[in-house]
Amino acid sequence: MAFPDSIAVHDAFILLCSFFALCKTDPKNVSNVIFKNVADTFVTLLAFFLHGYAFAFGEHNAVIGTQFFLTLNKTNMVNFFFNYVRCAVATTLALGAANERTEPIGYLISAYVFSGIIYPLACHWVWDQQGIFSPTSTSYPSQDYAGSGVIFLLSGAVAAVSLRVIGSRAGRWSPHFKRTEHSQPMVVLGGCLQMLGFLGLVMGTHPHVLDAEEGLLLGLGTVNLLHAATSGGLYGLMIQRIDKNYYDLDSMLSGAIAGMVAVCAGVDTYMPGVAVMCGATGSLLFIGFRRFLCAVNVDDPLNIVSGYLIPGAWGLMLAGLFSDHGALGGHIQVLGNNCIVALVLFFWAVAMMYPLLSILMCFGVLRVPRFMEKQGIDKIRHTLRHPHGTRKSLN
Repeated sequence: MAFPDSIAVHDAFILLCSFFALCKTDPKNVSNVIFKNVADTFVTLLAFFLHGYAFAFGEHNAVIGTQFFLTLNKTNMVNFFFNYVRCAVATTLALGAANERTEPIGYLISAYVFSGIIYPLACHWVWDQQGIFSPTSTSYPSQDYAGSGVIFLLSGAVAAVSLRVIGSRAGRWSPHFKRTEHSQPMVVLGGCLQMLGFLGLVMGTHPHVLDAEEGLLLGLGTVNLLHAATSGGLYGLMIQRIDKNYYDLDSMLSGAIAGMVAVCAGVDTYMPGVAVMCGATGSLLFIGFRRFLCAVNVDDPLNIVSGYLIPGAWGLMLAGLFSDHGALGGHIQVLGNNCIVALVLFFWAVAMMYPLLSILMCFGVLRVPRFMEKQGIDKIRHTLRHPHGTRKSLN
């Protein structure tokens, strides 16, 4: 088992913290969103410690792990924490899509199931040495180095299910609806912290650097990630400037993040030019699918489906083609296996989360009442509220 460097683990935790600053929410729901983000990190840690880590990295078979239940030793502490952070990031993304309309109790139940069962099994299949889709598997070797599939496609699939079950915000498709964000500087800070956190994900995936060759590989992954972020951000900015005739900061940041999501699967083996292409195409797909979802009235205020699910699936395809382990690297089998991984992860998420969320909806513990949406969840469910005097409407 490879153990990530502790500094990289700290950097990866920044990605989780970035969601607290990424304040793309109405001022009347700020406390609710931050509460859920903080609470799900605690719930995730509990679920991952009790059985999630055992399912993910316990040995014995290719489908599910059966060791490390409630037991950690000195040799796997850092590995546990790093993988807990990856799990917490996936959980926050998966359940944050239906922002501003979910009950805390239903949210936390869903977070426990996702972080304790759904994510760990997917992690075991792809990242554990004995997993059925492990790079060293003799049956279906695949390539997903830093989580395009396991983290981002899986969480995006759950987000898509939650949007389907919970539905849109009250009045979202009314011609009088106005989108509000309580702090644009905090949005930018959250986006920048998220990009920094991606560096931790990439560097932490590699074990300790023991020689010059491993150092070069780690440097290559870092450079590729930055190239993908740059090309994704600039393409997003350019396309929005041509289409809307103004410079859109949100499109630039979201395009950069989509580019990094797309490059993660093969970031350790790509040449920098391929990383630029990954970032640019990931950004293009993000913009295209964001418009498509709006056209079909899917309310995804944080762009989880268009910014993580779609680029994540695309990243698996690119790794199957352009990585050293892919088709152009002489291993055509990896391309087909990565396609299988994408389908398996998507339908695994749908098969598990759709029934759960539907049951929670039937019992009335998943979506807040309409009157609460209009008045603000903070006013009824929480005591601390953001001062509405700083509110600014955005067209």
